[in-house]
Amino acid sequence: MSASVSEMLVRKLNLCLVLLIVVCVWVPVVMAEENSLLCTCYGEARIAEPQYNLPNCSWYKNLACCLRTEVTSVLGSMYMIHSSTKACRARLNYMMCYFCSPDQHKWYDKGKVNICSSFCNDTFEECKTTMLEDLAIGDMFKSGTEFCEANSFEIVPGKDHCFDFDPTVFSGSDRMSLCHLLVMILSLFCWVCVALF
Repeated sequence: MSASVSEMLVRKLNLCLVLLIVVCVWVPVVMAEENSLLCTCYGEARIAEPQYNLPNCSWYKNLACCLRTEVTSVLGSMYMIHSSTKACRARLNYMMCYFCSPDQHKWYDKGKVNICSSFCNDTFEECKTTMLEDLAIGDMFKSGTEFCEANSFEIVPGKDHCFDFDPTVFSGSDRMSLCHLLVMILSLFCWVCVALF
């Protein structure tokens, strides 16, 4: 084997070693970050973790603060909605699933869900004609603020530090969990190493 070929092989091995070290250091840090998301709605006793059997709020299945029994209990005790649009149902469903969000540490404070005012106002506009029992939401409430306050949310102007609607949840796209991302990175690493040799 010539010197230039062995030098090239050593460089490739060094590159693979550096990539492996980066991945081995980065993976535990990311996994620790993912698993240390405190579920502040539940105090100090719970961290977000996978809940693959959620009957509703299933967009949180890869990392959820809620349990199956809690989802069944909370959503089973809610009023039935009638004559609503698909967009309205999506917004109301998302709003009522706040307790499953792994991001609640960003917007749950002192026993209150801080909700973005735009989420309240847009939901109210979309759901004005939706019937809850015998009354339309627009007849029961004058505004999105009044609607959200009646549901015990704390309204926050702007988009910072507040629970906001994520339309991608209902568009068919699924949020990629960090675990899936790490598997992809490790696969890419293996492919690069194989390709280099």
